[in-house]
Amino acid sequence: MSKTQKITLILISIFGISYGQADGKLETLTSSPWSVSLDVFNRYVWRGTDYGNSPSIQSGIEYSAGSLTLGAWGAWQYSGDGNENDLYISYSAGSLSLTVTDYFFPSNSGASDSFLDFNPDSGAHYIEAGVSGEVRGVGLYAGYFFLEPGAENKSLYANISYGPFMIGFGNGLYTTIDKDNGNDKFDIIELGITASNDLFSCSWVLNPNQETTFLIVGMSF
Repeated sequence: MSKTQKITLILISIFGISYGQADGKLETLTSSPWSVSLDVFNRYVWRGTDYGNSPSIQSGIEYSAGSLTLGAWGAWQYSGDGNENDLYISYSAGSLSLTVTDYFFPSNSGASDSFLDFNPDSGAHYIEAGVSGEVRGVGLYAGYFFLEPGAENKSLYANISYGPFMIGFGNGLYTTIDKDNGNDKFDIIELGITASNDLFSCSWVLNPNQETTFLIVGMSF
C-alpha cells in the first residue's frame, strides 16, 4: 500500500468515526414524546384506602406535546380485587397543572365491565377534575368528582405536602359515615411520611377516619 493510500484510509476512518459519534449524540439528544413507567408495591393504598389488600403492579404510558400530556395508568393487584385502569389528560402552565382523570375499575373476570357505560347513576366511570401546584416548596392539590355514579354528594379531596410529609382531606367515597350523627363530613383521611433511596421508596400512612395505618414499600423500574 502506497503512502497516499494509507493517508486516505486514515482520513476515511477518522471521519467515519466522527460521523458515527455525532449521529449517536443526535439520537440521544432527540427525546421521544412517549414515556413508560413500571412500579411494584406491597400494597396499593390510594388516598388513605387499601385497594385489593395484596401486592400491586402499577404501569403507565404517557404522550407529551408541550404543556399537554395524555396518559393511561393502571394498578393490577395480585389478589385480582380492586384493579384500576385510568385515562387522563393534563395541561401545565408554570407550576400549575390542570388534570381530568377517568377512573375505571375492571374486574377482568371475562364478564362485561361496562367500559362504555357513562351513566351518571349506574355507570362504570368516576371522573375527577383536579388542580395542583406549588407555593414556596409546599405542594397543593384539590380534586372534585363531577361524575360519581350513585353518589348524592360528589366527593372532594385536598392534599398538602412539604418535603417528606403530607396530609390529605376528603369526604364521600374517602370517608366512613360519622358515627355520632350519620353525616358524611370532610375529614382527615391520610397523614404520611415518605423516605426513599436508589432502590426503594417507603411510606407510613395514618388514616384517622378509618382508624388504621399502612406501611407501603415499592420499587420503580
